[in-house]
Amino acid sequence: MNEIPLEAIPNQKLSVLLDEAWHDITLKTLKNGACVVSIARDGQAVIEGARACPNRALIPYRHAEGDAGNFAFLTEGGDYPQYDQFGTSQRLIYASAEELARIRGNG
Repeated sequence: MNEIPLEAIPNQKLSVLLDEAWHDITLKTLKNGACVVSIARDGQAVIEGARACPNRALIPYRHAEGDAGNFAFLTEGGDYPQYDQFGTSQRLIYASAEELARIRGNG
């Protein structure tokens, strides 16, 4: 698994090369404090404006993963992602398709 470095700022966009595909990740903090995420893979939108939930896959459907992996916010105590906790008690990780297959018991 790879940890995606995030800054403790409310809105950010970054690009990262994972499994030979560019992933553009946009994180926005809404006025109510909720964090929403958009992910594009090689310029194609995968998810847009989805609520970032703790300890579960950000791409909700396996078919949307394609041949790539998936992302998740790992948080202490099951707290919803909050930008001021990025890099301390909360982190964004990426698991490759091979890692997901092992986790899911079919690889």
